[in-house]
Amino acid sequence: MTFDHPWLLLFAWLPVAWAALEWRRTPRHAGLVLKAVSLSAILLALAAPQLTIRSSRMAVAILVDTSASLSPQDLAHASDLATQIEKTRGRHWTRVIPFARSTREATPDELSGSWKLQYTSGDGGRGTDLEAAIREGIAASPAGLVPRLVLISDGKENYGSVARAAWQAQQLRVPVDVYSLSGRPKPELLLESVAVPSLVFTGERFPLDLAIRSPRRTTAAAETAAEGKLLGSSRVTLEPGLNRVRVNTSLTTAGSVELTGTVRAEGAGEVRFAKALSVRRPKVLLLSQDPRGTEIHLLRTLEAAQFDVQRATEIPRDLDAYQLIVFNNWDLHAVPATAKTAVEQYVQEGGGLLVIGGERNVYIEEKKGQEDPIERALPAKLAPPRTPEGTLVVLIVDKSSSMEGRKMELARLAAIGVIDNLRPIDRVGVLIFDNSFQWAVPIRKAEDRTLIKRLVGGITPDGGTQIAPALAEAYRRALPQNAIYKHIVLLTDGISEEGDSLNLAQQAAANRVTISTVGLGQDVNRAYLEKVATLSKGKSYFLTDPSGLERILLRDVMEHTGSTAIERPVTPVVMRPAEILEGVGMETAPPLRGYVKFIAKPTADTILTIERKDPLLARWQYGLGRTAVFTSDAKSRWAANWVAWKGFDRFWANLFRDLLPHAQAGETSVEYDSAGDALVVEYRLARQVKEPEKVPDIFVFGPGGFRRPVSVVKVAEGAFRGRVPVGGRQGLFRLRPLEESRVFPEVGIYLPEAELSEYGSDEALLRQLSQFTGGRFQPDIGSIFQSGGRSVPSTMRLWPGLLATAVLLNLIELVMRKWRGILDALRPTK
Repeated sequence: MTFDHPWLLLFAWLPVAWAALEWRRTPRHAGLVLKAVSLSAILLALAAPQLTIRSSRMAVAILVDTSASLSPQDLAHASDLATQIEKTRGRHWTRVIPFARSTREATPDELSGSWKLQYTSGDGGRGTDLEAAIREGIAASPAGLVPRLVLISDGKENYGSVARAAWQAQQLRVPVDVYSLSGRPKPELLLESVAVPSLVFTGERFPLDLAIRSPRRTTAAAETAAEGKLLGSSRVTLEPGLNRVRVNTSLTTAGSVELTGTVRAEGAGEVRFAKALSVRRPKVLLLSQDPRGTEIHLLRTLEAAQFDVQRATEIPRDLDAYQLIVFNNWDLHAVPATAKTAVEQYVQEGGGLLVIGGERNVYIEEKKGQEDPIERALPAKLAPPRTPEGTLVVLIVDKSSSMEGRKMELARLAAIGVIDNLRPIDRVGVLIFDNSFQWAVPIRKAEDRTLIKRLVGGITPDGGTQIAPALAEAYRRALPQNAIYKHIVLLTDGISEEGDSLNLAQQAAANRVTISTVGLGQDVNRAYLEKVATLSKGKSYFLTDPSGLERILLRDVMEHTGSTAIERPVTPVVMRPAEILEGVGMETAPPLRGYVKFIAKPTADTILTIERKDPLLARWQYGLGRTAVFTSDAKSRWAANWVAWKGFDRFWANLFRDLLPHAQAGETSVEYDSAGDALVVEYRLARQVKEPEKVPDIFVFGPGGFRRPVSVVKVAEGAFRGRVPVGGRQGLFRLRPLEESRVFPEVGIYLPEAELSEYGSDEALLRQLSQFTGGRFQPDIGSIFQSGGRSVPSTMRLWPGLLATAVLLNLIELVMRKWRGILDALRPTK
């Protein structure tokens, strides 16, 4: 026995001396003895006595191989062995340590009453490092116990050095008991090839084409996984000989992804494969002149379909960051010439382009034989109005005092909206009236829109209502104008005498001048306004809520002035079944409220039409990219019924995916040079792709935290090459530019480990390991916790027992002294 503080023993006799002095003075000799002994025990405890003994209690670390080289049967057998060992441990210490390329903590799912170990997922499960497992097992064993390791493995080692670990275990006198697993049996199936796309996008389904040779007819299960997560499984029937199997799957993770698969056949074994797949999250540039919020349904659909949509009001200089450009209700003629050229070049190099129609698609006559770059790229061109000559629009606006307030404000906005949609060759006039009339905007060409809108904005309400004189003045001035289409719109909220308006309307129809009437509120002469419109071959509208005035007025003017925007209910018709219509249910699509008249080019692929006449959806290939035109819209103006249609989301997601580029701006390849143990990456630009001014910084990321820059240099015209040594590493390598580039895209390569190509087990290695370390090969479960005469020195500290004894003696003395009082307290009172 030893003491940490032996000097305290000098005071241990003092309680005994005190008891001897007090012996004659007190009659309670038993209590005195108890107190003296307890005080001495406390002093002895403070001296910290400890006793050295030999212990044969064992610490057993159970190392279980969970790498990809095992079969499911092996993994189940290893789990059973771990469970049985732990059940027989008794007073001994155990810990189960799963390992593959490195050790890991067991998950809660793996221990539910008994062990149900799972494969190590991801990159870490595609290798076996016995050295790391043995080192971790030795380090995990607590001090003061006899250490032993139990290794459950197939012995397939491709990392570390088991010989080095065995030597260390021998030096530390840690025996290693070994259970040999069978390993994966060599299958009768033969996987001859695996073809994966060079580029896929998040959310889209893509095919994997497998060539599998089978010895006989059998049923197989084909499973795919990415980064260790199961993507799906399908049943296939294999015939004798070579079978072509296609498996479709999808991914939501962007970047270079490790894609693995297993084909498992009944009675024929299983084959595995691993590939590096480049997955990108598609970026869409949405150029829209619509108010924010109107295309919220489209944006939500694209977000749910894994698209990254960036909204803009002008075309950026650099388009390389986007896979698709969408013009939504955009005046294409207003795009600067340099931007038009950039968009065309973008499409030719592989980008996608979509034009969604709207009232801002304005036709402008081009010089004969000329076509701007964007028009060249599109499969359909905007149809000219029914006449190339200018049209005339005269707006007659009631400015009586009853129009004051919101009505007049909306009337001004409606008139400005009409002016914004006229061509420069069109003519416009604004006549205002109360008890009299005057020209706020005399009839003139719609060239200086700013001035015309400023004059309209100055209209203020006042006076009564006299319709007939103003209508006669407008007709008189409109009649001699040189325009094929002449249209007058009368806007009023009051009642006045009819005058000779009905005869005027008949004359107008005879002279091809149409008149439409708009009545605001309840106090209008409905019959009078309807007759004027009917006799002049126009239309009449009656609004109790003036908020819809601008839309009604704009639609009426377009319909009566030969505009290419046609606002009326139209039914989509499928002209040709296409993959983008799969699962959409076009037969249930509700009518659209309008569209823009386009003319499909002869070689375009027209999929949908408007009542078998005008194109609704046309697409084609242009260079390396694809373009399409949808002549209606994707918002509430014309597609209000479509927004609520159950096929809306599927249709737009399919259309956007159809236009995504699957042709690269060049050819990118990466190969492994076994002689130099290095990766060699090559970038070859397509013929029409311009070389970048500088090569971006490119890095390679690999297993085990491997990261290095790649020096990429130009080796020929349009060709670049880089080389980086990998130091014998195996697994997934990603070569990624610092900034996203269409010319230098991210690319990956998978260097398969031996785990995927070797079968069986290395029983000889495992036998040598157990013999060298003094362990046993395939021992009985009960013999694992037999120390074989080994023991380790163990220190037993006595001070806790001494303190407990002191407390107990004090309690006994207290009870002896107070027992009568305690009994009295417990005795019931009378």
